[in-house]
Amino acid sequence: MNVPAPERVSIDVKMQRLNIEWADDHVSTFPLDALRQACPCAECKGKSVDHITKPGFLHIFRQKNRWSDVKVEKAGSVGLRITWDDGHSGGIYRWDRLRELQPPEE
Repeated sequence: MNVPAPERVSIDVKMQRLNIEWADDHVSTFPLDALRQACPCAECKGKSVDHITKPGFLHIFRQKNRWSDVKVEKAGSVGLRITWDDGHSGGIYRWDRLRELQPPEE
């Protein structure tokens, strides 16, 4: 899968979202709770998640967890490492996987 480069990654803890702006002008907006459930590490087995819908206006009230201390860092050129409030940081969210979870709408 040829994935456009991510140009900007930002986290909005107040709105409980992670945003990725891609080189092809697509913007992925992930609810933090859904992204945590899709953790790709061997322990979490997030591969069972095959799509994450963009959050609606009221999504923050429907989340199971409220994340307040989330850290995001690039994992080389491969993807992102996210450290969650629960201390978990075992998986690398690969760029191609993130794009697959929320592809451009056609």
